[in-house]
Amino acid sequence: MARFLWNLYALCYDAIAGLAPYQDMLDDVVTALELAPGLRVLDAGCGTGALAERVAVRCPGVELVGVDLSTAMLRHARIRRAWPEGFSFVEGNIDEVLARDPRGFDRIASVNVIWTLRDPQETFAGMTKALLPDGRMVHATPRLRFGALRIAWNHLVRQAGWARLRAVLGLPLLGLAGLLNLTLVAQSMLRRSVRHARKRWDARGLAELLQAAGARVLACRPCYAGQGHLLICTKDQDSTRLPVLGKGL
Repeated sequence: MARFLWNLYALCYDAIAGLAPYQDMLDDVVTALELAPGLRVLDAGCGTGALAERVAVRCPGVELVGVDLSTAMLRHARIRRAWPEGFSFVEGNIDEVLARDPRGFDRIASVNVIWTLRDPQETFAGMTKALLPDGRMVHATPRLRFGALRIAWNHLVRQAGWARLRAVLGLPLLGLAGLLNLTLVAQSMLRRSVRHARKRWDARGLAELLQAAGARVLACRPCYAGQGHLLICTKDQDSTRLPVLGKGL
C-alpha cells in the first residue's frame, strides 16, 4: 500500500517541488554540500530528481547516485533532463544500498526523507559509515508543526503577473499533493515498527540521533520558509564529543 501511495504521489510531487520555498531549500542544500568536480554524491531518497537537477546545474562534474524506493519517482527522475555522464538512479532501500556499496561517498544529502525512515538513527549510522574522509552530510527535513499554508502563501506572494495566475490555477493539484503527503506522514507515524517517532521532527532530537550514529552536527538552521530544519554534519572521529549545534536548536 505504501509503495502504491508513493507512486501516486510521484504524479503530483513536482507541484510541491516547484514552490519557491522548496526551490530555496534545494539551493540551501546544494550550497551546504560544498560540491567540487570528482566528488561522489549520494542523493538519498531522490524522488523525482529535483535535488539532482540542482546539483547537475551547479556542479555537473560530480558522480551522483540517486536512490529511491518508488518506481514512479525514479521514472520521473530519469526523464527529467539529459543527465551528466556520472549521474545514475537506483531503485531500492537506502540502508541496503549503503550496505552493499564498497566505495563510499564524499557527500550525502537528503531532502524531506527522514520522516519516512523506519529508524533514522540506523540509517544515519549507515550514512556516517559510508562517508569518506573529509565527507559531509546535509539533511533538510520538516519540523513538527509544519505550516503547509505558509509555504503556499510564501510562494504566491513572490509571483507576479501570469506566474501568479498559474500558481492560483495550480492550487487544486497542490492540494492533492498535500493530501497525499499527509496520508503518507500519518501512515509513517502509525507504523508500529517506527523508532524515534518524535525525534525525527525535532531539531535537538535529530542532533541526538545523528550524534548517536557517529556524526558531528556542524550547524542546524531553519529552511523551507522556516518550516524545516537544515542539518550539516561530518563524521565524528570522537563519538563522545558533544555536537556543535548551530542556531535554531
